[in-house]
Amino acid sequence: MRPGRILLFLLAVVLTSFLLSLLTGSWRPGKEVIHHEQESTAHDSVQTADTGSLGGSFHSGSDAGSRSLSSAGSSIDSCATSPRSSAIDSRISAPGISATDSRTGSSSNSDAGSRSISSAGSATDSRTNSSGSYDTGSRAGLYVNNLARAPFHPGNAIMDSVAAGRQVRVIFYGDSQIEGDRVTSFLRRELREEGGGTGPGMISPVMPVMYTRSWVVRSSSNWKRYTLLDYRNGTLSHNRLGPMLALCRFTPPGDSMQTRSFATVRISAVSGADPAVSRYDNLRIFYGNNYDTVLVGIKSGSSLVDFAMLQMGEGPMEYSVPLPSLSEVTVEFTGRNSPDIYALSLESSTGVIVDNVPVRGSAGLEFVMTDSRGFEGCYSDLKPDIIFLQFGLNVVRNVRREYHYYEEGLVKQVDYLKKVSGGVPVVLVSVTDMALRDNDTIRQFPNIRAIRDAQKAVADRTGAVFWDAWESMGGPGSILTWYNHNPPLSSRDLTHLSNAGTDTIAARIYSSLLASRPVTAPAMAQVYQSAADSVPAGLRTTADLLLARMTAQPDTALFATERDTGSVITAASGEESEETAISGRKEHSITSPVIGRIASLLRYHPGQSFIFTTLSFWIFFLVVMTGFALLHRRRAMCHTWLLVVSLYFYYRTGGLFIILLLLTTLLTFFTAIMTGRAGTRAGKRFWLVTNLVILLGFLSYFKYAGFFTDLINSLFNTNLVSRDIFSAWSNSLFGTKFDVSTIMLPVGISFYTFQALSYSIDVYRGQMAAERNIVDFAFYLTFFPQLVSGPIVRASEFIPQMHGNYTISRNEFGYGLFLILQGLIKKMLISDLISTGFIDRVFESPAIYSGFENLMAVYGYGLQIYVDFSGYTDIAIGIAMLMGFRLPLNFNSPYKAASPGEFWRRWHISLSRWLKDYLYIPLGGSRKGPLRTGINLMVTMLLGGLWHGAATRFVVWGGLHGVALVVEKIWRWLFGKVSVRKRGAHIAGILITFNFVSFMWIFFRACTMEQAVIMINQIFSSFSPGDYGLVLMSYLPVVVLIVSGYILHFLPVTVKESYRGLFIRLPLAAQLLVALAVALLLYKVGSEVVQPFIYFRF
Repeated sequence: MRPGRILLFLLAVVLTSFLLSLLTGSWRPGKEVIHHEQESTAHDSVQTADTGSLGGSFHSGSDAGSRSLSSAGSSIDSCATSPRSSAIDSRISAPGISATDSRTGSSSNSDAGSRSISSAGSATDSRTNSSGSYDTGSRAGLYVNNLARAPFHPGNAIMDSVAAGRQVRVIFYGDSQIEGDRVTSFLRRELREEGGGTGPGMISPVMPVMYTRSWVVRSSSNWKRYTLLDYRNGTLSHNRLGPMLALCRFTPPGDSMQTRSFATVRISAVSGADPAVSRYDNLRIFYGNNYDTVLVGIKSGSSLVDFAMLQMGEGPMEYSVPLPSLSEVTVEFTGRNSPDIYALSLESSTGVIVDNVPVRGSAGLEFVMTDSRGFEGCYSDLKPDIIFLQFGLNVVRNVRREYHYYEEGLVKQVDYLKKVSGGVPVVLVSVTDMALRDNDTIRQFPNIRAIRDAQKAVADRTGAVFWDAWESMGGPGSILTWYNHNPPLSSRDLTHLSNAGTDTIAARIYSSLLASRPVTAPAMAQVYQSAADSVPAGLRTTADLLLARMTAQPDTALFATERDTGSVITAASGEESEETAISGRKEHSITSPVIGRIASLLRYHPGQSFIFTTLSFWIFFLVVMTGFALLHRRRAMCHTWLLVVSLYFYYRTGGLFIILLLLTTLLTFFTAIMTGRAGTRAGKRFWLVTNLVILLGFLSYFKYAGFFTDLINSLFNTNLVSRDIFSAWSNSLFGTKFDVSTIMLPVGISFYTFQALSYSIDVYRGQMAAERNIVDFAFYLTFFPQLVSGPIVRASEFIPQMHGNYTISRNEFGYGLFLILQGLIKKMLISDLISTGFIDRVFESPAIYSGFENLMAVYGYGLQIYVDFSGYTDIAIGIAMLMGFRLPLNFNSPYKAASPGEFWRRWHISLSRWLKDYLYIPLGGSRKGPLRTGINLMVTMLLGGLWHGAATRFVVWGGLHGVALVVEKIWRWLFGKVSVRKRGAHIAGILITFNFVSFMWIFFRACTMEQAVIMINQIFSSFSPGDYGLVLMSYLPVVVLIVSGYILHFLPVTVKESYRGLFIRLPLAAQLLVALAVALLLYKVGSEVVQPFIYFRF
């Protein structure tokens, strides 16, 4: 096919896709991204990606209050507590983080006066201005809806109630931000310092996570948790779910078993938890719909505490029994038909009870979908005094416009809770700051402010209290500051806060709303006091003294109006972000918008780099193909054009690190010329060694300096510091403001360095002549499809193609297009969805998931990394083929391998060939005897692991693969005559190899070695999740994608060739329709987070 026809075809695909996107939804161009390298400050990297959004949207309906924003399976909301913070005591010092810098809003509920805790009590330190709104210049204000009323502050009322000998109950609902007793554990402890009380409060027999910061729930496998989803699909005949928005049963609904079923729930304290939480003085069971004889036994160890028969009836009903201050209790149920268990509650008769009720994947809009009888009945017994609602993680992901629908829905939830609770005050805690992150790329959410404003408007309309967590954190972009705090206050996903972060939020809520304070009527024109004045004099715990210290100085580090945003959005290249540049042009530029836009395209912007899965790249590729179509008959001009666009591609991806790429290109070109000219072996060796030392020096400095510095410091107790000398030189010579404390990793350096080394070695060995045309050589080394993530192309395979005529047959065009579409589907439809939907959650915090869920994540990651990396190379090979260049195959169904050696002949083939030809064989290969062969294999695989990343876990990963290869060699030496071609032996080999490789991915994917060990320990020591069906249904879309992906992978080659051949033989018009259909599918169904390819980091 002629290039012109290919250009027209691509133009039709891109333009039609763009038009369809406009017709089916708002087109979302490249988003602002921030870069983050090696978990340091946000401007320490130049590896960027355009993460265009592909997520769904919030749809309106007749009942705004009855809309659920996300399903359990598709929601990305998950508990992702940073493991680095999991062991940190909540009273940890957080310098520069103010504990009382909250903005809260309140208005009294009309019915609140009848409650023992109401807004009658006012705080002396209310901060209001003349309009009743919070002052953005202060970090310690309470938002007041109406100046005629004092801010809601129940601290004194709580203590008065406790002093009167009654119980005070706080029910805290939230999404996965509070999962695992986060936020509530701090509030519970602080409230009990003054008010007393024991026990963790309400617990479900089947919790979203079995491990929390305060207790562990271990249930028998016959328990099942039912939610609104089960009511909607008909599994559950009613929607009376009780105060935990769920119910649990040990027999299916409507079924009466022939024999009695036996079910247990064992609740025990977590080592190191608050002693008051670890003491159980009373057990209460809330249940309903009990129409059979059900016996309940209460045990502590082997001792029987109580034995009774549950009352029959519709309910809700309650069973209660006093406990002799236990630290572990087992509840045993026996019966042919299970009642609906709404909640178990371990609590004291007096003091403060704080219930943690996480609703994973929820937007907080499900309350009105339940039968109010369940809530009213249980609430009448529970007698809550305050209800907190903290939702927003899933709202941010789903609501990007039409915020009034979300507001109307939330109004209905607050009114519903007030109605069923008898007028209990409701506190709305706003959404926290969030960002999208994958490895080194960070993108802020532009809709958080609008969602926060909608939540505040709900408080105004319903008389609820509004506590502004987003402003408390510091407003836009504050999640990065929290993550970079020591200890980190945010988890690595930049969505969930760490344990220390949730404790910080809880401390601020406590100080603003719940701490006991003297009450006087505030003056209307009261001047804002300093933040330190708002700390109650009566606070005496370590955390309270910490709060006083923290609030003694303004929290400028987190205050949005004072924060140095330049350090957040400035890229490592020293150039300002596009947002800053554009704002500057609005004030100072005298150029026209067109010229300004062209100038912008010629500059590096960290938020608009190229990645195969974004529309911006395909527009760029259209420009490339336009030039190629015009120049392909003029070889020199064509190569020059492709060199220019390849350098531009790298510049837009890596910024000023293009200088390093050019230095590598020039050095390799000239040393290869000198190697070819040298007349002696010694001369050739000198030029080769010169090239190797400099290139490996570049690679070692940029990629491994920090790793080896830390290793030396840990081994020899030294204090060596790695320093970015290139940034220091730039700062000194040009006045730039690079961060010199962290050495940044140039994008693609591992790939183009190995490619340059192979060329130099081939010239030295005489396997090819040195290329004497600098343009042709530079084009070979920088060819953009494979530049940043491979495959690693040999010069001997690529350069001859440059000197031939451009040819591409009709079948080759179809094959190239097929590879591109296949790669996009692999990446966007499988890799991104299973990553954000499940895998990232589990690898982030493996300790809070069961072994079964950890194992699912292990097998899921095995598929993710394969489809992600092979998807990239499919697209790269397809793009190159459309221009007439053939890149080498990089994957060949690696999980079909029946041995570790065969796996490496199928996986990342270009790297495996490189390691074999340029490392393993020169070391002696298998020619020096068994011992030397084993050593050569271990050295090769250890260095191969280190090539992937400068971390101990990569070395362990490579080393274990080396051990497997050595074991395979020994096996073949001992049992070489045993046929491995027999079907049974072959299948056994595939299963063993697949499981070995899958478990090795744990070290590859885990953030630290500690996390890897935790994950393995969970799999082999805490495997059961309690209800396997519930887990699978909760992640059903992810499970379906993982299973489907593996089925497609293991299909016979003949099947794959048949459907590939069918596409290749389609008429051009039919191929166009298929391409458009795939583009539209990926746009509508693909993950909202178009993540960078995994191997970009290497």
